[in-house]
Amino acid sequence: MVGAANASQPSLGGVGLESSSGVRGADLVGADQETAMLSVQGERARLLDKQVETQIQELRALNRRLELLNIVQAGLKAVQAQFNAGAKYDKEWDDASGGWSYRQADRINRAAAEAGINLGFASDSNTWRLFGHMGDMKDFARAYLPSEQAHLLEQWRDKADLRGHLLAAQLVDRMAGHDGFMTPDYPGQTLNRCPGGIRYDSEYGELRKAVTRVQGAIDEASNLQQDQLLRLQALMNRRNESADMLTNYIRKMQDSRMAISEKIRGT
Repeated sequence: MVGAANASQPSLGGVGLESSSGVRGADLVGADQETAMLSVQGERARLLDKQVETQIQELRALNRRLELLNIVQAGLKAVQAQFNAGAKYDKEWDDASGGWSYRQADRINRAAAEAGINLGFASDSNTWRLFGHMGDMKDFARAYLPSEQAHLLEQWRDKADLRGHLLAAQLVDRMAGHDGFMTPDYPGQTLNRCPGGIRYDSEYGELRKAVTRVQGAIDEASNLQQDQLLRLQALMNRRNESADMLTNYIRKMQDSRMAISEKIRGT
């Protein structure tokens, strides 16, 4: 059975006292009134400082997520701009103007993964088109493939060299998975994959849905950001008031002791 003393947590001026707090009821037993009040006011200020710090950390995390979501949205809209206004919903990114970009896919998917949002793009098997329709394929090959393989892919792009086509098919079987595209962490590594992330063959209809989904997440995060800013401001006001109270109390204590000392000297 839980005793009445444990039924509720003690508080100081509306700020809860934790079990690890610096002031406990037992600590105040036997203390003079001034010392007890000073301890209480100091503990209240400490707890408010801790709450402000926690709120700032939460707000920073939310700001980072909002930043990432905006990166994702900007990338998705840039991809969307590659499609004609009347594009069919099943038209793929690799068939859009300029082809697909590994850099853009990587930027979108990494930001989405860090923000914790699934963009909803379907997974699928890959073909040679992953390399063949990559607008910045030469840059990718030079950055992540051995020089001889990079050269073959360049010859394929520039001169339709069949050996490059065959190499692309082999690389897809060895390197690529089924989910959204992310670059290797180092040359020679298999490609990273992002579940629900954008792919070279993601369709225009999927893209439109992803833009709507991300915008909803941005709006939600923005509203939460405003709420947290208001809460932080309220906490800071309370902390400042507590600091002023503590300062005033210390000043009154000092004035009182000084007055007593002067009376003693005057006797």
